[in-house]
Amino acid sequence: MQKKIIALAIASAMTVPALAYAEATVYGQANLSIDRVSNGVAAPGDVTANQLNSNQSRVGVKGSEDLGSGMSVVWQMEGTVAMDSGTSDSAATSTTSLFDRNTYIGLKSNDMGTVILGRHDTPYKISTRKLDVFADTAADNRSGDGSGSSGNGGLMSVHDLRLSNVLAYISPSFGGMSVAAATVFGAETPGPTDKKGSALSLAGMYSMDAIYATLAYQTVTAGTGGSGDLAAPVLGLAVDDKASAFKAGVGYSMDAFTVNAVVERTTYDPIAAGANVTNTNLYLAGKFSLSSSDAVKAAFTKHGASSTPGATDDAKEIAIGYDHDMSKTTSVYALYVKETQNATGAADPSVLSFGMKHSF
Repeated sequence: MQKKIIALAIASAMTVPALAYAEATVYGQANLSIDRVSNGVAAPGDVTANQLNSNQSRVGVKGSEDLGSGMSVVWQMEGTVAMDSGTSDSAATSTTSLFDRNTYIGLKSNDMGTVILGRHDTPYKISTRKLDVFADTAADNRSGDGSGSSGNGGLMSVHDLRLSNVLAYISPSFGGMSVAAATVFGAETPGPTDKKGSALSLAGMYSMDAIYATLAYQTVTAGTGGSGDLAAPVLGLAVDDKASAFKAGVGYSMDAFTVNAVVERTTYDPIAAGANVTNTNLYLAGKFSLSSSDAVKAAFTKHGASSTPGATDDAKEIAIGYDHDMSKTTSVYALYVKETQNATGAADPSVLSFGMKHSF
């Protein structure tokens, strides 16, 4: 009830009268850590610094309205908050909007599934995020940069995108199996010579008892300036270049043990260069619960060298951590993550992190 009252207050402050009568819930996550960050550069260029970092902290409002006959309207508005500075974290995203995270409206049918319109994680991203045991920390498998700030793209899953102008469908679960598909309205304001970017993301997910398994595919073609989130240099692409990715993930949990694995194959198709560039990435993780409130965990991430002759982007990352639940919604954690790059003179950054997370 308290969350609903807060949600109504926020809706009133936004001067949207219709929301004042809607059933809404405020939710979010406050996640801050004190990090000891080393850039891993050989002396005399080595630098070590203490940082206070916000790790995917966010706040959102969501709700639904029953339309009858198993149909309902669903909506959500969610934004990143930089807890270390108390501001919107739009500088770290591709949008300057207050609601830079999953923000949408849609129709849900209990029998047919859900269709949404707005800004949202792609099915490719959704399919394996639950397998990352260090999600939203300095050891997030998307980081790979030793910066102490998660989700920047790195050793694994640079294709884990959140895009604007998305049309997505999520099916109901049939015997533990569900599918999701999304496309993007690219080039909404094209010029006479603009080329339209495009994106298609697909995922199949199976969850039953102790087993979770998924297959996902995504392809992105970069367009010119009128293509919004799909404008070059999305994923480092030039105009008309295409990037695609395929991954398979599996997780198994029983009693105190959890083991997860993801294999990802990416392909870049540069129009100008002609030859495709491929690489294979691997993620392995495990977690063991020492008690109902304490757990240890470890993860290994490997970014395979690309097929380009002489490629030096081969790198690996090892992370270990300890979690302690203070309550159902508040936890503290400690972790150490070390990245090693297989290139002469390359930096090998590391982070020692102590953090607290509260979900509401």
